[in-house]
Amino acid sequence: MAKRNYYALVAGLPDIVPEEKRSLFSSVAFRQLLSEHLHPEDLRLAELFYLPFDHFNLLNLLFDRNMEWDERGNYSRESLELLKDRKSLENEDLSDFPTYLVDFASSFFSEDAPSDYYTAEMRLTLAYINYLEQSPNEFVRKYAAYQMNVGNVMAALNGRKHNIPFENALVGDNDIVAALKKSRARDFGLAAELPEIEQLIQIFEINDLLERELKLDYYKWEYLDEISFFDYFTIERVLVFLLKLFMAERWSALDFEKGKEMFNRLLKEFETGFQFPAEFTVAYGKK
Repeated sequence: MAKRNYYALVAGLPDIVPEEKRSLFSSVAFRQLLSEHLHPEDLRLAELFYLPFDHFNLLNLLFDRNMEWDERGNYSRESLELLKDRKSLENEDLSDFPTYLVDFASSFFSEDAPSDYYTAEMRLTLAYINYLEQSPNEFVRKYAAYQMNVGNVMAALNGRKHNIPFENALVGDNDIVAALKKSRARDFGLAAELPEIEQLIQIFEINDLLERELKLDYYKWEYLDEISFFDYFTIERVLVFLLKLFMAERWSALDFEKGKEMFNRLLKEFETGFQFPAEFTVAYGKK
């Protein structure tokens, strides 16, 4: 099936990142923009990457944590309240929710209910990764596997450094997870299967925690560029922008200046990174 191209949307992405100090474009505003421009099937792909904020909100409800509601989630408080109520789970039409989210909420009323917040979060994360890996979109599947591998490697490195058990913190059940659990080699014997393992080790060895996080995010940034290199105006390019926007947004909260640097980098990439096809130049004018 031919991919849909979003020439006007992608061409306009740099313009939606303002330069004012505190008015950085938000992922909430971006979702509204996407709802106005994307085909429904592609919009659902974008919404997949907003789901972790729904996880936060749902766990907040289930564990009565009284945390501030994260507006980046796809679902309102009223909607997610349905997943907290046993009668609603049994009687309401919940087809708008991903099946894994409904199954997870239902598990709270079974003998297999998670015993604590951490266990619930881990279970939900695993279900989410499995859900992404079943996506018909190759980009989504690749990024899900990448996120899982990087998270597992960093957890294993941290556990090994501080001599604390980390096996139960690993997500998934594949050859990489098996190697992380068993190997005592510096690279866990993963040099062939996971070529980026050495780079991840070097990032982990950075002592300053904020600097380490920043380097890891820029590493992810480069990975996104790599797997979307030939995607110019498709949904994959939009998803790359969204995932980078999440990173920049996170850093604007942790360290505003670093966040601003990320926004500026994102802006510069989209200003200089495209060669517009002839039909776009004729129909819309060269940007």
